[in-house]
Amino acid sequence: MNWLQERTYYIQRTQEGIFLVFISARKDDAVGASIQYDGRDHALFLRKPMESIILDYINPTVHESLLKSPFVEMVEIDTSDEEVERDYKVPIKPVPQVTVILKK
Repeated sequence: MNWLQERTYYIQRTQEGIFLVFISARKDDAVGASIQYDGRDHALFLRKPMESIILDYINPTVHESLLKSPFVEMVEIDTSDEEVERDYKVPIKPVPQVTVILKK
């Protein structure tokens, strides 16, 4: 399993109530993506088989509403030119607990 930590990401909520999650673009397309979330500080974005991305320190003001959301819109940004590389819907799968152990 390839575990990545997304240190810089942004969550924005549209007027329609849809959560947009902006991350750095990856080399290839996501396959069967989902987000495991327990309503607390961290989420685990399963981008494709054998690739997981930890979303650290989610803002407490969105915990409850993010957990209740059926999906988010992932937006992958090419950091070299700030253009959208790809975007896609990802279901949120509530879980009892997301455990994140970070190495320094």
